[in-house]
Amino acid sequence: MSADKTGFIPFHLAAGSEVLLEIEALKLRIKCLLVGFETGQYIIIRLSSKDLIGNFRSEQVKSGNLFVRYLYQGAVYGFKAEVLNVVSTPAKIFFLSYPAKIEEYIMRERDRFDCVLPAGTMLDNEIIDMVIIDISGEGCQCVIKTATGKNALYNQMQVNKMLDIRVQFPGKEGTYRLPGRIRNLSKAQDRITLGVKFEGLAEAASERIKEFISLVTSARR
Repeated sequence: MSADKTGFIPFHLAAGSEVLLEIEALKLRIKCLLVGFETGQYIIIRLSSKDLIGNFRSEQVKSGNLFVRYLYQGAVYGFKAEVLNVVSTPAKIFFLSYPAKIEEYIMRERDRFDCVLPAGTMLDNEIIDMVIIDISGEGCQCVIKTATGKNALYNQMQVNKMLDIRVQFPGKEGTYRLPGRIRNLSKAQDRITLGVKFEGLAEAASERIKEFISLVTSARR
């Protein structure tokens, strides 16, 4: 990302936005909230009171490398930062150096990302529990556990059949609707595996999927 007329990299997040802070020395990744910033001077982020990271003022935190990543308009951005100051009361606050460079991390929509997301759908007025085992911006793969030798559920499914999947993402209240069409289907002794391509996905659900993928990929770096 290039500098603006002031000579500084523009920082486009609003106060209250969620960011992911990685403390390399402690091997920690913590979700934080942006409190504010002064262009060219510093960025302020606040940790949740539920996040306990040991000695908050330790030299490992104050002198180590930090990485900040965040989601903006469907893309993941990140930058390196130094700790300018740490405040522990009345809230856990980091003053970070203003970024000299912000990089965009490209997420290819067709990439599938492994996960374990409890979900559910309805077939013939019966609620069916399932687990999403991988997901992308275009679709997902689901597993439904079945009783050994029972074919009734499998017989209700067919390729091109529409499903209305409901899922709750970690850290978010409420469920999201993931409508899609079955593109492939297979049955083992005690499970059914199906690949679903999303159709008519709401913007809120699409953004939540991208946010979830960004957190998964950041946690694996």
